Amino acid sequence: MIDDAADCERLVRCFDPDAVVVENPSDILVISPRFGRIRRQHPLLASTPAALGHPALWQTARLNLLTCRDRSVQLALATYEYRIRMRARFSPDSLRDGRLDLHAHCHKLLDRCGGEKCAVPVRRASFWIRSVPPDEVGNVQFEFGNTFLIPITEAAIRAEARTLLGPKR
Repeated sequence: MIDDAADCERLVRCFDPDAVVVENPSDILVISPRFGRIRRQHPLLASTPAALGHPALWQTARLNLLTCRDRSVQLALATYEYRIRMRARFSPDSLRDGRLDLHAHCHKLLDRCGGEKCAVPVRRASFWIRSVPPDEVGNVQFEFGNTFLIPITEAAIRAEARTLLGPKR
C-alpha cells in the first residue's frame, strides 16, 4: 500500500532535510523551512489547521514546492530529478493469475530502485507503463517508469545560500 502523506514528507525532506513541523497554541500546524534558503516566499512554508493533521500539512508543502514559480526552486528540482525506466518480464500464466496487480508490482520495483538512491517519486500520477514485444521465449514484457527526486546535498544547499546572499563584503 502506498502512503501518499509519507511520500509527500519524503519529497519535502529531499528538498529541505531540516524542515520541521511547528505546532503552536493557535491550533495551526506550520512547516518551518531550513533557515539557509532565503526567499521572500519559501515554497515549503505551509500551514494547515491542526484538525486536518500532519498528512494535509505535508501535502500542502509538496504542492507549494512543485508549483513554486521561483526559478532557483525549479532549477533545483530539475537538477535533482532522476528518471527511472525499467522493464519486467512475466510469463503468460502469471498474468492470468488474478492475484498479480501489475500496477502495484511495477510501483514496488520503481520504489526499490529509487530507494537505492534515497529518492522519492515526484508525482505518482506521472507513472507510465507500456507493453513491449514478447521476449524470445514468449514472456510478456512491460516497460515502465517515473520521475524521482534525489535528496539535495548539504553542500549544494550551502552553495545556493551563498548565491542567494550575494558576495561577502
